[in-house]
Amino acid sequence: MTQTRGPLSRIIFLSTALIPCFAFSSSNNYNYHSSTIGPNTSTSTSTEQQQPCAPVVSNKQSNLSLLDTDRMKRKILSGKVYQHENFLTEDEIRVLLQDVDGLIQENKMIPSGLSNTNKGTDQNFGRGDRTTCPVTWWLDSLRGLNVVTTSKEKQQSLQQQQQQSQPQPHGTDKRNLELLNSLSEKIQQLRHEVALTLNRPTINDASLAHECYYSRSTEGALLKRHMDERHEETKGPRGWMLPSRRSVSWLIYLSDFDVQGGELRSYVQDGFAWGPERGNMVEVASNRGNLQVGWLDMRMDGTLPVFLDSWYRPPGVREMDHDEMFCILYTIIDGKEVYITKPWVNTMVVESFADFIKMQTLEKGPGLFRNDVYAKNFKLLEDRQLWENGSVPPGSTIKDVKPKRGSLVMFDSVVVPHEVLVVKGGVRTALAGWFHEKTQEIPF
Repeated sequence: MTQTRGPLSRIIFLSTALIPCFAFSSSNNYNYHSSTIGPNTSTSTSTEQQQPCAPVVSNKQSNLSLLDTDRMKRKILSGKVYQHENFLTEDEIRVLLQDVDGLIQENKMIPSGLSNTNKGTDQNFGRGDRTTCPVTWWLDSLRGLNVVTTSKEKQQSLQQQQQQSQPQPHGTDKRNLELLNSLSEKIQQLRHEVALTLNRPTINDASLAHECYYSRSTEGALLKRHMDERHEETKGPRGWMLPSRRSVSWLIYLSDFDVQGGELRSYVQDGFAWGPERGNMVEVASNRGNLQVGWLDMRMDGTLPVFLDSWYRPPGVREMDHDEMFCILYTIIDGKEVYITKPWVNTMVVESFADFIKMQTLEKGPGLFRNDVYAKNFKLLEDRQLWENGSVPPGSTIKDVKPKRGSLVMFDSVVVPHEVLVVKGGVRTALAGWFHEKTQEIPF
C-alpha cells in the first residue's frame, strides 16, 4: 500500500467511530521563509548548489569552543535567542564586506522580502525591502575546500597569488583569501558545535541543504513577522518530499558602527525554560521527530510545547480498516505524552491548518480538543491573524537584539516568530543562513 500525504484536508475526528465533520480549503498562500536562498528552494540561483556532496568534518577544526555552549543550549532549547558578541574580528568583517561590495557591483544583490506564493515571481519587492544574494563560496565551504570570492577575474588573480612563494603584504588579495578561508572554517566549526551541543547530529551532514546568504538593508527597509520553518504537514505534499528542513537560524552582523534601528525582534515564551535544574528536559521544536506547532498554557505547570504527530495510529484501528494515518496534538507532562486532541485524518484539501485549529479552539462542547481547558489555553506558533493586527502572541514577551557589528545571533527555526524592525539610519548587513537537519522519516 502506498501512503500519500497532502496539506490539511477534510477532517474526520475519531472517538469511538469515524465521523465526518469538517471541510476546508487551502489558503496557506504565504511562504514565511525568507525568499532566496538554498538548494531546497525554487529561487536558488545556482544549479551547482543543488548538487549533493559528501558529509564533511574539517580536520582543521579547532578543539576550542567558539561559543558559550551551556548558555547557547539553554537559550535555543527554551525557544529563546542566543547572542554572542565579537564572534568575528574586524579583519574578517572587512573581507566579507568586500565580498558584498563585489556582489553589488555585479548586480547580484537583489531586493527580497517575504514571498507570497500567490504572486509567483512577481513579488513587487522594492526600496522597503532588503537586498540579498546566496553566498557563492558556500558549497565549497561545506565540502571543506578552499574558497574564493565572486568575480572570475578576481578568482584567477587569487589563484595566481596562491602559487607564489613570496609573502604578500597585509591587505592584498592573498591575505584576504587567507582570512576568507579561515572564516569559512570557523562557520563550519560553528555548525559542528551546534550539532553536538543541541544533539542534532544530522546538522553535521554537509550534503544537506544548509543555506547561507548576504543580507543588506538600507534606511527604510524592514522584514515583517514570520517563521523560518514549519511542520511538514502544513506545507502540503512538498513538506514530506524534502530531505531536510531548517533547524537553527543564524546571523552574523556586518553592520555599520552607527546603524540605527534594524533590530531583530523575537516573540518568546517566558513561561517555558529548558534545564535539568528546573526538572524540565522537554525541548522545544521537535519531539520524536514531530515538530512543534503551538503552546499550551497550563498555569501551575507553566507553558508547554505542543507537537503534531502526523503518523498516529489509534488503538483498535487497523491498517486494513483505514489506509491513512491520523494526526493528533500532544504535549509532555511529567515525562509522558498527553494527547490534547482526538485523532483526525485528512482526505481532501480545503483549508489551512492554522484556520482549522483556531476554529476548533472556539468550539463549545465536544469537538477536536479533549476538553475546554486544552481548547482555551492552546495557542498557535504561527497566528497570522494576530500578527496582521500587530498583536503580541498570548504569553509572549518581546525581545529586541541590536544588529551589533561582529556579533552572532542564533535561534531555533521552528519556534521563534521574529521580524526585523525598520532601519532608521546607516546600513544593516549580515551573513546569515540556516543549518538544516534531516526531515522526519516516514514511519513505515
